[in-house]
Amino acid sequence: MKNRYRYSPDEYYSRIYDTHASPFENLTEKADYAVKCEEIRQKIGDTLAIENIPLKIDKLKPEILKTESRKNYSASTMSVEICEGLNMLCYVLEPKGKVKSGIVAFCGHGYGCRQIIRQSKRGKYRILNFLDNYQKNFAGALAENGHLVIVPEPIGFGEAKLKKDFVKPFYSSSCDTLSHHSLLYGFSAASMRVYQVRRCIDILEQKYSINEIGIMGISGGGLVALYSSCVDARISKTCVCGYINTFRTSVLRMWHCPDNYIPGLLKIGDMYDFASALAPKKLMMEFGTDDKLFPIEGSRLARDKIADVYDAAGCSENFFGVEFKGKHEVYLPEALKFFDEGGKEK
Repeated sequence: MKNRYRYSPDEYYSRIYDTHASPFENLTEKADYAVKCEEIRQKIGDTLAIENIPLKIDKLKPEILKTESRKNYSASTMSVEICEGLNMLCYVLEPKGKVKSGIVAFCGHGYGCRQIIRQSKRGKYRILNFLDNYQKNFAGALAENGHLVIVPEPIGFGEAKLKKDFVKPFYSSSCDTLSHHSLLYGFSAASMRVYQVRRCIDILEQKYSINEIGIMGISGGGLVALYSSCVDARISKTCVCGYINTFRTSVLRMWHCPDNYIPGLLKIGDMYDFASALAPKKLMMEFGTDDKLFPIEGSRLARDKIADVYDAAGCSENFFGVEFKGKHEVYLPEALKFFDEGGKEK
């Protein structure tokens, strides 16, 4: 029995992980950190290979389909063609008073972006919450707090599933199929979602004349928020909930959706290296003590690594690592404070 696992690849893959040192190791000067951050962001952009996405539309022509008035904001349903043959559904939540900033809100896995704005399939305000409400309707909360929020339907979720998946339960996704198909063309499902974010920012700038732009995402939406911030300089504030960890303690330890696996990422660094590379941008990282998908030990390690880089880069005041008692979920009070005031570290 002692030779039972002789041919198992466990040790090999563990050793591969161990061979990759942090790209920030052995740096000593503040200027070196700025250069390294830029280098990492460039490599992430090269790895996502958004330029490989075919048939992209240059000039957007967003169309408002309908608008519903809510207590403190209006909710407009928008359709915009972003690639030939690919229309993106988004919701634009516009405060009735003064607009503080523009924010791209990217949902996590569930039944799509309607889940974070309490929107029913018929476009009305949904009274009940589904799927444990782990996302806390955060897009709607940001709009109620005075931010103009654009909420794209992620490709593969909700109304943007493949036709064959509409017969499945409402919370199912097309992530598996889309991830595999995209890889054959030299990009990934994550690349497509980052591209969606970039087009949302275009809309915020061109249609709504907003230049101060932030992004917030939870879980798989946190992945998109992090990588979008790395490759788009227009994003100045980033709130990532329930995602930043280490690859070893999260997506390499247990099953995760295929959209988490982007070829070549670990050749650049670990999750916390990518988050560190956002310096000097304002970054909030939220993580719950009882998160089973992104375990606490990995989140705490990542937080400390990021804090060290932000400190060495001379911008420690711009990183907020927020640990809270909770599960895999958004911690809404600190997120709202972050976008209003810059955040308060716990």
